[in-house]
Amino acid sequence: MKKYKGILAIAFAATILVACNTLTTAERAERDAKTAMAVEAALNERHYMVEIEWMYPISGRARYVLSDFMLEVRGDTLLSYLPYFGRAYDVPYGGGKGMNFVAPITHYQSAKSSNGTTEISMMVDNDEDILQYRLKIFNSGKTNIDVESQKRETISYSGTMVLK
Repeated sequence: MKKYKGILAIAFAATILVACNTLTTAERAERDAKTAMAVEAALNERHYMVEIEWMYPISGRARYVLSDFMLEVRGDTLLSYLPYFGRAYDVPYGGGKGMNFVAPITHYQSAKSSNGTTEISMMVDNDEDILQYRLKIFNSGKTNIDVESQKRETISYSGTMVLK
């Protein structure tokens, strides 16, 4: 009998915890609106960072990223710290900078689509290669990144924008 009372008490406590943790529709909508406003503010300031969670090489399987890889835009400067798997065509001995560099942005274009996502295209010349970054940023802060290089195969990433 004591065993059943213990199980019943644990089930009751779990039910109360789940009920207290559930957001109402209005609370969820308010949270999503605040997130969307924070994303838009960061994009308007051109000061934002995306933490990378997955990488998608053009030839090979998707890989979960375990380390602190990121892509950061600070005004007219791009800080790229991204992993790379794929074929390199013409790179310096030892691999060169790869996708890890700080360089000025030579071209930056941003457009907001009808469904609320923001699409950004930017070009960077890092002394070894010319790269084009295409970002698709959703209102939730989720981000898809495509990187085209003149000397490497195209690679894609997904991650989440870090919001203040």
